[in-house]
Amino acid sequence: MVAGVYPILLLGSILFLARKKDDSEPYFLLKIIGYFMLGSFAFTVNDFSVPLGFLVYLLAFRPKLNLRAKRLAAYFGVIAFILTYWILPMVSNEWEGRPAYIESELGSVYNVNFQDENELITQKLESSGNSWRLEEFEVEYAKDGRIIGLRWQLLGQNDNHFDLYNIIYETDKKKYRVTHSQVDSWLQYDELVDAGRFFEVMKELDRKELTAAKASFPSYVIRSSGQREAYAVEDEDNFILSDGIIQELTDDQLPVEGYSILTYGMEKTDEERDEQGTIIHESFQGADSAAYLFDVSEVEEDN
Repeated sequence: MVAGVYPILLLGSILFLARKKDDSEPYFLLKIIGYFMLGSFAFTVNDFSVPLGFLVYLLAFRPKLNLRAKRLAAYFGVIAFILTYWILPMVSNEWEGRPAYIESELGSVYNVNFQDENELITQKLESSGNSWRLEEFEVEYAKDGRIIGLRWQLLGQNDNHFDLYNIIYETDKKKYRVTHSQVDSWLQYDELVDAGRFFEVMKELDRKELTAAKASFPSYVIRSSGQREAYAVEDEDNFILSDGIIQELTDDQLPVEGYSILTYGMEKTDEERDEQGTIIHESFQGADSAAYLFDVSEVEEDN
C-alpha cells in the first residue's frame, strides 16, 4: 500500500502543476518533477526518517521563474514524504495489528485437545503455510478443570521478517483474541520448539493425573517457555516424557538438554481486605512443581 502511494502522488502533482505555469521555461515539467522529488527526499537513521530534501529546498533554492509552481511541487513532495514515511506506515501497522477473534467453546482442561485448538488458530492466520514455532504457552485452571486463563505465542519466519501471533483465550467471551506483529529478528528462533511437536507432547500428558498428584491449591498452571535449554534443577520432581511414557529423571542424570513443561499449584501467600472485609489484593507463588522434559539429549561436559 505504502509503495503504491508515491507514484500516484507524483503523477497527480504533475497533472495539477502543469497548469500552473506562469513563465515560459524550457523543461518545465522535468523541473517540477525534480522539485517534487527534492521535497520528498528522505534521510533515514535508525529507522527514523527526516525530510532532508525539503530542508535543502528551504535553505538553498530560490527559483526566479515559475516560483509558485516550484514551491507547490516542493510542498507536495514533503506531503508525499509525510504520508509515505510517517502516516501510512503507522496506519498500516495499526491495521495489521488489529485483533482477530476466533470462537471456540472450551470445556474442562482435562479434555481439551490443544493440538486441535492450535490447528484452529493456524488455519485462520494469513500466513497459514508457515512452519510455526511456539513460545510462552501457559494454561491456568481450577481443580475441577475449569480454565481460568490460556495463552501462547506462535512465531513464523518469512523472507525478511518474523510474524508473531499472540493468542489469548477470553473465557467470558468463549473466543480467542489473536494479535499480529512483525519483528525484524528473533535471536532464539532456532531454539524454539515446533508448535506441532509441542502440542503432540501435550496430548500425551495426563493432566488430570498430574493434578491429582499435587496438594490442593486455588488453581494450577501448566506452562512452557518453548525454548530448548540446558536443565539441571536438582531436588525436584523431574521426568522425561517420550512416546507417551513418563520416566523419572534422577539428579545423577543431570544436566540434560531439552524442552520442558512445568506444572505447579498456585499457593496463596498473602491477601489484603478493605474495611468491609472484601478481598482487594491477593498474592500467589508457584508450589509443588514438577518438570516434564521431552526431546532430551545429554549435555557434554567440558573436560
